[in-house]
Amino acid sequence: MGTKKDFLKEIDRRHGFTAPSEDYFEQFASRMMGQLPEVELLHVHVSTLWTRIQPWIYMAAMFVGIALMVRIFSPTRKSNEKDILAEEQYSTEYYDELIWTSCVNDYNMYEYLADAYEY
Repeated sequence: MGTKKDFLKEIDRRHGFTAPSEDYFEQFASRMMGQLPEVELLHVHVSTLWTRIQPWIYMAAMFVGIALMVRIFSPTRKSNEKDILAEEQYSTEYYDELIWTSCVNDYNMYEYLADAYEY
């Protein structure tokens, strides 16, 4: 084995980091502003009363339109006296059955089945 050689000196490789000059950070802001392009001011848009309330008016019109469509396309049912009487009769039958089934015990069920299937 030969002598140890300093390979970094042989290939002339540096680590890449160097200390900046003393005035680098003092002049940084002025150099950065000098490199930036000039910015043109855009036209300032003045908002009027209409541009501020326009979304609210459009939203109100949308809800009015939805309400009208629901009113137009929903099926309307014209009730007459026969329908009202039929609904009342159905509701009393339902409640009678509900009351009867809520008060049923085993003996009542036996009596009902015996009466229903009497020969």
